[in-house]
Amino acid sequence: MEKLSKNNELLLQSIVTLIDSSRKRVASTINQELTLLYWNIGKEIKSNIVQNKRADYGKQLISDLARKLIEQYGRGFSKRNLHNFILFYELYPDKQIVQALSAQLSWSHIYTIIPIKDELKRRFYIQMCRHERWSVRTLQERINSMLFERTAISKKPEQTIIYDLKQLEQESKITPDLTFRDPYFLDFLGLHDTYSEKDLESAILLHLQNFITELGTDFAFLARQKRIIIDHEDYYIDLLFYHRGLKSLVAIDLKLNKFRAAYKGQMELYLRWLEKNEMRENENKPIGLILCSEKSSEQINYLLLDNNEQIKVAEYITKLPEKKLLEQKLQEAILLAKNSLKSVAGHSSNTNKNK
Repeated sequence: MEKLSKNNELLLQSIVTLIDSSRKRVASTINQELTLLYWNIGKEIKSNIVQNKRADYGKQLISDLARKLIEQYGRGFSKRNLHNFILFYELYPDKQIVQALSAQLSWSHIYTIIPIKDELKRRFYIQMCRHERWSVRTLQERINSMLFERTAISKKPEQTIIYDLKQLEQESKITPDLTFRDPYFLDFLGLHDTYSEKDLESAILLHLQNFITELGTDFAFLARQKRIIIDHEDYYIDLLFYHRGLKSLVAIDLKLNKFRAAYKGQMELYLRWLEKNEMRENENKPIGLILCSEKSSEQINYLLLDNNEQIKVAEYITKLPEKKLLEQKLQEAILLAKNSLKSVAGHSSNTNKNK
Protein backbone atom coordinates (compact mmCIF):
# COMPACT_ATOMS: atom_id res chain seq x y z
CA MET A 1 0.00 0.00 0.00
CA GLU A 2 1.44 3.36 -1.07
CA LYS A 3 2.37 5.64 1.83
CA LEU A 4 0.96 9.17 1.76
CA SER A 5 3.13 12.23 2.06
CA LYS A 6 2.98 14.17 5.32
CA ASN A 7 0.75 16.90 3.79
CA ASN A 8 -1.59 14.35 2.24
CA GLU A 9 -1.75 12.41 5.54
CA LEU A 10 -2.82 15.59 7.35
CA LEU A 11 -5.42 16.26 4.65
CA LEU A 12 -6.72 12.69 4.98
CA GLN A 13 -7.04 13.03 8.77
CA SER A 14 -8.89 16.32 8.35
CA ILE A 15 -11.38 14.73 5.93
CA VAL A 16 -11.83 11.66 8.19
CA THR A 17 -12.61 14.01 11.10
CA LEU A 18 -15.21 15.84 8.96
CA ILE A 19 -16.84 12.56 7.90
CA ASP A 20 -16.93 11.15 11.46
CA SER A 21 -18.33 14.40 12.91
CA SER A 22 -21.00 14.54 10.22
CA ARG A 23 -22.01 10.93 10.82
CA LYS A 24 -22.31 11.56 14.57
CA ARG A 25 -24.53 14.59 13.93
CA VAL A 26 -26.69 12.61 11.50
CA ALA A 27 -26.99 9.72 13.99
CA SER A 28 -27.89 12.16 16.77
CA THR A 29 -30.51 13.84 14.58
CA ILE A 30 -32.01 10.49 13.56
CA ASN A 31 -32.16 9.40 17.21
CA GLN A 32 -33.91 12.62 18.26
CA GLU A 33 -36.41 12.33 15.44
CA LEU A 34 -37.16 8.67 16.26
CA THR A 35 -37.59 9.46 19.96
CA LEU A 36 -40.01 12.29 19.19
CA LEU A 37 -41.84 10.05 16.70
CA TYR A 38 -42.37 7.34 19.34
CA TRP A 39 -43.49 9.96 21.86
CA ASN A 40 -46.00 11.40 19.37
CA ILE A 41 -47.31 7.92 18.54
CA GLY A 42 -47.80 7.27 22.25
CA LYS A 43 -49.59 10.60 22.62
CA GLU A 44 -51.93 9.90 19.68
CA ILE A 45 -52.86 6.42 20.90
CA LYS A 46 -53.32 7.57 24.51
CA SER A 47 -55.56 10.48 23.45
CA ASN A 48 -57.67 8.15 21.35
CA ILE A 49 -58.05 5.66 24.20
CA VAL A 50 -59.00 8.43 26.66
CA GLN A 51 -61.68 9.72 24.31
CA ASN A 52 -63.26 6.26 24.06
CA LYS A 53 -64.33 5.14 27.52
CA ARG A 54 -64.90 1.45 26.76
CA ALA A 55 -62.75 -0.77 29.00
CA ASP A 56 -61.73 -3.19 26.24
CA TYR A 57 -61.22 -0.54 23.57
CA GLY A 58 -57.54 0.23 24.24
CA LYS A 59 -56.44 -3.42 24.16
CA GLN A 60 -58.21 -4.08 20.86
CA LEU A 61 -57.01 -0.80 19.35
CA ILE A 62 -53.34 -1.54 20.12
CA SER A 63 -53.65 -5.08 18.69
CA ASP A 64 -55.20 -3.75 15.47
CA LEU A 65 -52.65 -0.94 15.13
CA ALA A 66 -49.71 -3.24 15.76
CA ARG A 67 -50.90 -5.72 13.12
CA LYS A 68 -51.32 -3.02 10.46
CA LEU A 69 -48.11 -1.13 11.33
CA ILE A 70 -46.00 -4.31 11.33
CA GLU A 71 -47.31 -5.13 7.85
CA GLN A 72 -46.26 -1.69 6.64
CA TYR A 73 -43.17 -0.82 8.73
CA GLY A 74 -41.86 -4.00 10.41
CA ARG A 75 -41.49 -5.44 13.93
CA GLY A 76 -40.52 -2.11 15.46
CA PHE A 77 -44.22 -1.39 15.94
CA SER A 78 -45.22 -4.51 17.85
CA LYS A 79 -47.84 -4.42 20.63
CA ARG A 80 -45.11 -4.35 23.24
CA ASN A 81 -43.44 -1.36 21.60
CA LEU A 82 -46.71 0.51 21.21
CA HIS A 83 -47.34 0.00 24.93
CA ASN A 84 -43.87 1.44 25.60
CA PHE A 85 -44.61 4.47 23.40
CA ILE A 86 -47.74 5.12 25.48
CA LEU A 87 -45.80 4.65 28.72
CA PHE A 88 -43.13 7.06 27.46
CA TYR A 89 -45.78 9.71 26.81
CA GLU A 90 -47.45 9.10 30.18
CA LEU A 91 -44.16 9.49 32.05
CA TYR A 92 -43.06 12.58 30.12
CA PRO A 93 -46.11 14.47 28.79
CA ASP A 94 -44.03 17.68 28.45
CA LYS A 95 -42.55 17.77 24.93
CA GLN A 96 -39.69 20.07 25.97
CA ILE A 97 -38.49 17.49 28.51
CA VAL A 98 -38.63 14.81 25.81
CA GLN A 99 -36.59 16.98 23.43
CA ALA A 100 -33.94 17.52 26.10
CA LEU A 101 -33.92 13.81 26.94
CA SER A 102 -33.57 12.77 23.29
CA ALA A 103 -30.53 15.04 22.94
CA GLN A 104 -28.82 13.23 25.83
CA LEU A 105 -29.78 9.57 25.44
CA SER A 106 -30.62 7.22 22.58
CA TRP A 107 -34.08 5.69 22.28
CA SER A 108 -32.55 2.35 23.31
CA HIS A 109 -31.40 3.93 26.59
CA ILE A 110 -34.82 5.50 27.17
CA TYR A 111 -36.55 2.20 26.31
CA THR A 112 -34.43 0.50 28.99
CA ILE A 113 -35.21 3.13 31.64
CA ILE A 114 -38.97 3.76 31.24
CA PRO A 115 -40.13 0.45 32.83
CA ILE A 116 -38.65 1.68 36.16
CA LYS A 117 -41.66 2.71 38.24
CA ASP A 118 -39.94 4.91 40.84
CA GLU A 119 -39.44 8.44 39.45
CA LEU A 120 -36.31 9.25 41.49
CA LYS A 121 -34.72 5.97 40.49
CA ARG A 122 -35.43 6.74 36.81
CA ARG A 123 -33.86 10.19 37.22
CA PHE A 124 -30.82 8.61 38.85
CA TYR A 125 -30.21 6.24 35.93
CA ILE A 126 -30.84 8.97 33.35
CA GLN A 127 -28.32 11.36 34.92
CA MET A 128 -25.69 8.73 35.74
CA CYS A 129 -26.04 7.27 32.24
CA ARG A 130 -25.56 10.71 30.71
CA HIS A 131 -22.68 11.64 33.04
CA GLU A 132 -20.72 8.39 32.71
CA ARG A 133 -21.72 7.77 29.08
CA TRP A 134 -22.93 4.23 29.62
CA SER A 135 -23.69 2.00 26.69
CA VAL A 136 -27.15 0.39 26.63
CA ARG A 137 -25.57 -2.86 27.79
CA THR A 138 -23.84 -1.13 30.72
CA LEU A 139 -27.06 0.64 31.67
CA GLN A 140 -28.94 -2.67 31.76
CA GLU A 141 -26.17 -4.23 33.86
CA ARG A 142 -26.33 -1.31 36.30
CA ILE A 143 -30.09 -1.69 36.66
CA ASN A 144 -29.81 -5.47 37.08
CA SER A 145 -27.16 -5.03 39.79
CA MET A 146 -29.46 -2.60 41.64
CA LEU A 147 -26.93 0.22 41.49
CA PHE A 148 -29.40 2.82 42.77
CA GLU A 149 -30.19 0.78 45.86
CA ARG A 150 -26.45 0.31 46.50
CA THR A 151 -25.50 3.99 46.35
CA ALA A 152 -25.62 6.12 49.48
CA ILE A 153 -28.06 8.50 47.76
CA SER A 154 -30.87 5.91 47.94
CA LYS A 155 -30.74 6.12 51.74
CA LYS A 156 -31.10 9.90 51.82
CA PRO A 157 -34.26 12.05 52.11
CA GLU A 158 -36.12 12.70 48.86
CA GLN A 159 -35.13 16.37 48.76
CA THR A 160 -31.44 15.46 49.04
CA ILE A 161 -31.76 13.01 46.14
CA ILE A 162 -33.51 15.64 44.00
CA TYR A 163 -30.88 18.28 44.85
CA ASP A 164 -27.91 16.02 44.07
CA LEU A 165 -29.42 14.85 40.78
CA LYS A 166 -30.20 18.46 39.81
CA GLN A 167 -26.57 19.43 40.46
CA LEU A 168 -25.42 16.52 38.30
CA GLU A 169 -27.83 17.49 35.52
CA GLN A 170 -27.21 21.24 35.47
CA GLU A 171 -23.57 21.54 36.58
CA SER A 172 -22.19 18.02 35.97
CA LYS A 173 -21.27 18.08 39.66
CA ILE A 174 -21.25 14.61 41.19
CA THR A 175 -21.38 14.02 44.95
CA PRO A 176 -19.86 11.21 47.06
CA ASP A 177 -23.40 9.94 47.76
CA LEU A 178 -23.85 9.32 44.03
CA THR A 179 -20.39 7.80 43.68
CA PHE A 180 -19.85 5.29 46.49
CA ARG A 181 -21.75 2.02 46.84
CA ASP A 182 -22.56 -0.54 49.48
CA PRO A 183 -22.13 -3.41 48.94
CA TYR A 184 -19.58 -3.73 46.15
CA PHE A 185 -19.92 -6.80 43.93
CA LEU A 186 -16.53 -8.50 43.50
CA ASP A 187 -17.81 -11.86 42.27
CA PHE A 188 -15.62 -11.52 39.16
CA LEU A 189 -12.52 -12.10 41.34
CA GLY A 190 -13.31 -15.79 41.76
CA LEU A 191 -12.51 -15.73 45.51
CA HIS A 192 -15.12 -17.99 47.13
CA ASP A 193 -13.04 -19.93 49.67
CA THR A 194 -10.28 -19.00 52.13
CA TYR A 195 -8.04 -16.15 50.96
CA SER A 196 -5.77 -13.48 52.44
CA GLU A 197 -5.81 -9.70 52.08
CA LYS A 198 -2.85 -10.08 49.71
CA ASP A 199 -4.86 -12.56 47.61
CA LEU A 200 -7.78 -10.12 47.52
CA GLU A 201 -5.53 -7.25 46.50
CA SER A 202 -3.75 -9.33 43.83
CA ALA A 203 -7.07 -10.54 42.40
CA ILE A 204 -8.31 -6.94 42.19
CA LEU A 205 -5.20 -5.89 40.28
CA LEU A 206 -5.50 -8.91 38.00
CA HIS A 207 -9.10 -7.86 37.23
CA LEU A 208 -8.44 -4.14 37.54
CA GLN A 209 -10.67 -3.12 34.64
CA ASN A 210 -13.63 -5.01 36.14
CA PHE A 211 -12.89 -3.49 39.54
CA ILE A 212 -12.85 0.05 38.09
CA THR A 213 -16.09 -0.72 36.25
CA GLU A 214 -17.67 -1.70 39.58
CA LEU A 215 -16.25 1.41 41.31
CA GLY A 216 -17.40 3.75 38.54
CA THR A 217 -15.97 5.09 35.27
CA ASP A 218 -14.49 8.25 36.81
CA PHE A 219 -11.98 6.26 38.89
CA ALA A 220 -8.35 6.14 37.75
CA PHE A 221 -5.84 3.74 39.34
CA LEU A 222 -2.70 5.33 40.82
CA ALA A 223 -0.88 2.91 43.11
CA ARG A 224 -0.83 -0.38 45.00
CA GLN A 225 0.65 -0.52 48.51
CA LYS A 226 1.33 3.22 48.48
CA ARG A 227 4.19 3.68 50.96
CA ILE A 228 3.97 6.57 53.39
CA ILE A 229 6.39 7.39 56.23
CA ILE A 230 5.15 8.83 59.54
CA ASP A 231 7.42 9.15 62.59
CA HIS A 232 10.06 7.12 60.74
CA GLU A 233 7.61 4.21 60.39
CA ASP A 234 6.35 2.73 57.14
CA TYR A 235 2.62 2.55 56.43
CA TYR A 236 0.98 1.23 53.28
CA ILE A 237 -2.27 2.27 51.62
CA ASP A 238 -3.67 -0.85 49.91
CA LEU A 239 -4.98 0.89 46.79
CA LEU A 240 -4.90 4.52 45.72
CA PHE A 241 -7.21 5.95 43.07
CA TYR A 242 -8.18 9.37 41.75
CA HIS A 243 -11.80 10.31 41.01
CA ARG A 244 -12.07 12.85 38.21
CA GLY A 245 -15.62 13.98 38.98
CA LEU A 246 -15.00 14.48 42.70
CA LYS A 247 -11.47 15.81 42.03
CA SER A 248 -10.23 13.78 44.97
CA LEU A 249 -7.70 11.11 45.78
CA VAL A 250 -9.43 7.96 47.02
CA ALA A 251 -7.60 5.64 49.41
CA ILE A 252 -9.00 2.11 49.64
CA ASP A 253 -8.26 -0.12 52.63
CA LEU A 254 -9.11 -3.82 52.21
CA LYS A 255 -10.20 -5.81 55.27
CA LEU A 256 -11.05 -9.51 55.36
CA ASN A 257 -13.03 -9.29 58.58
CA LYS A 258 -15.85 -7.27 60.10
CA PHE A 259 -15.42 -3.51 60.47
CA ARG A 260 -13.66 -2.38 63.64
CA ALA A 261 -13.52 1.09 65.17
CA ALA A 262 -9.71 1.13 64.88
CA TYR A 263 -10.02 1.15 61.07
CA LYS A 264 -11.40 4.70 61.22
CA GLY A 265 -8.31 6.04 62.98
CA GLN A 266 -6.04 4.24 60.53
CA MET A 267 -7.89 5.73 57.55
CA GLU A 268 -7.86 9.22 59.09
CA LEU A 269 -4.07 8.97 59.37
CA TYR A 270 -3.80 8.03 55.68
CA LEU A 271 -6.10 10.86 54.63
CA ARG A 272 -4.26 13.53 56.63
CA TRP A 273 -0.97 12.37 55.12
CA LEU A 274 -2.39 12.44 51.59
CA GLU A 275 -3.90 15.87 52.20
CA LYS A 276 -0.55 17.26 53.33
CA ASN A 277 1.77 15.48 50.91
CA GLU A 278 -0.15 14.43 47.78
CA MET A 279 -3.14 16.74 47.34
CA ARG A 280 -2.64 19.25 44.54
CA GLU A 281 -4.01 22.73 43.98
CA ASN A 282 -7.74 22.82 43.04
CA GLU A 283 -8.28 19.27 44.30
CA ASN A 284 -10.75 18.43 47.05
CA LYS A 285 -9.79 16.63 50.24
CA PRO A 286 -8.94 12.92 49.88
CA ILE A 287 -11.66 10.36 50.55
CA GLY A 288 -11.20 6.98 52.23
CA LEU A 289 -13.12 3.80 51.42
CA ILE A 290 -12.84 0.96 53.94
CA LEU A 291 -13.94 -2.26 52.25
CA CYS A 292 -14.86 -4.99 54.75
CA SER A 293 -16.37 -8.44 54.48
CA GLU A 294 -19.04 -7.26 56.92
CA LYS A 295 -20.15 -3.92 58.37
CA SER A 296 -20.63 -3.20 62.08
CA SER A 297 -23.76 -1.07 62.15
CA GLU A 298 -23.55 0.03 65.79
CA GLN A 299 -19.87 0.92 65.66
CA ILE A 300 -20.38 2.83 62.41
CA ASN A 301 -23.33 4.63 63.99
CA TYR A 302 -21.42 5.58 67.15
CA LEU A 303 -18.47 6.79 65.07
CA LEU A 304 -20.86 8.98 63.02
CA LEU A 305 -19.68 7.38 59.77
CA ASP A 306 -23.16 7.01 58.25
CA ASN A 307 -23.08 10.57 56.93
CA ASN A 308 -19.32 11.10 56.85
CA GLU A 309 -18.30 12.75 53.58
CA GLN A 310 -14.63 11.80 53.86
CA ILE A 311 -14.65 8.19 55.14
CA LYS A 312 -16.92 5.58 53.61
CA VAL A 313 -17.42 2.04 54.93
CA ALA A 314 -18.84 -0.64 52.65
CA GLU A 315 -19.13 -4.39 52.41
CA TYR A 316 -17.85 -6.36 49.47
CA ILE A 317 -19.41 -9.58 48.19
CA THR A 318 -17.31 -12.18 46.38
CA LYS A 319 -20.22 -14.57 45.82
CA LEU A 320 -23.60 -13.13 44.93
CA PRO A 321 -26.67 -14.43 46.76
CA GLU A 322 -29.99 -15.02 44.99
CA LYS A 323 -31.39 -11.80 43.56
CA LYS A 324 -34.53 -11.88 45.74
CA LEU A 325 -32.47 -12.16 48.93
CA LEU A 326 -30.13 -9.41 47.80
CA GLU A 327 -33.02 -7.13 46.85
CA GLN A 328 -34.65 -7.74 50.23
CA LYS A 329 -31.40 -6.96 52.04
CA LEU A 330 -30.90 -3.72 50.13
CA GLN A 331 -34.48 -2.56 50.66
CA GLU A 332 -34.17 -3.27 54.40
CA ALA A 333 -30.93 -1.26 54.53
CA ILE A 334 -32.61 1.68 52.78
CA LEU A 335 -35.62 1.56 55.11
CA LEU A 336 -33.38 1.32 58.18
CA ALA A 337 -31.27 4.27 57.07
CA LYS A 338 -34.28 6.48 56.30
CA ASN A 339 -35.96 5.60 59.61
CA SER A 340 -32.72 6.48 61.37
CA LEU A 341 -32.64 9.85 59.62
CA LYS A 342 -36.26 10.53 60.63
CA SER A 343 -35.44 9.60 64.21
CA VAL A 344 -32.47 11.99 64.29
CA ALA A 345 -34.56 14.77 62.73
CA GLY A 346 -37.37 14.19 65.24
CA HIS A 347 -34.94 14.24 68.18
CA SER A 348 -33.37 17.46 66.91
CA SER A 349 -36.80 19.08 66.51
CA ASN A 350 -37.86 18.12 70.06
CA THR A 351 -34.59 19.42 71.48
CA ASN A 352 -35.10 22.78 69.79
CA LYS A 353 -38.68 22.99 71.11
CA ASN A 354 -37.52 22.28 74.68
CA LYS A 355 -35.02 25.11 74.41
